[in-house]
Amino acid sequence: MKWIAGALASVLLLSSCGTPSQKYAASKSEGVYFTVPQEWHEISMKELSALESTSKAIGAAEKLSLVKWQAAYTPNKKIQAKQVFSIKPTTEPLVFVRVRDLFPDEINSISYNTLRDVVEPLTDWVSNPDASTPEFNVVDDFEVKQPNARGVHTIYDFVVDGVSQTIDQVSLMSLNGQKIYVLVLRCTTKCYDKNRKLLAKISKSFTVRGKK
Repeated sequence: MKWIAGALASVLLLSSCGTPSQKYAASKSEGVYFTVPQEWHEISMKELSALESTSKAIGAAEKLSLVKWQAAYTPNKKIQAKQVFSIKPTTEPLVFVRVRDLFPDEINSISYNTLRDVVEPLTDWVSNPDASTPEFNVVDDFEVKQPNARGVHTIYDFVVDGVSQTIDQVSLMSLNGQKIYVLVLRCTTKCYDKNRKLLAKISKSFTVRGKK
């Protein structure tokens, strides 16, 4: 686990200079990590999975069984798992990560558009807008290639209940096409603009090394 050793070395180096400003959110078993501010509150996989397990949606239990790691981070300790899975905008940053194996039919059909649509059906909004399509704006969209995964980094704004929200997501799939890695940062557009540099730093730190 050389990448973990390197990450820990960086933390120790920061510690030697005082209290570290960042901490690593990582899954050693999945080989995934990113950084968030040291003081941010974690909503654990246990809490998130416990809430998801109550879903009555068709296929929800099967999909949950394929989740290998998920967690959320926010500076607001009042935000809980319920808010993580809600599309309503938060007034403070919220970061969610998920690593999930794919169903066989997903492996055969996953595309960059599939990755763009992990939160909202952005592809249809762009290609086939209708009366239900909210007011939206694609801020950025570009390909991401890492040693063990590839996908897209997409940033877009859209209006929910009269409030503009910004979604900043990095959606990657393993090179064998059997797993997806998703990092979603979101809050009101006003909040996002205020914290743009910090949130860009978090999304840029999202790294997939994969299992060793």
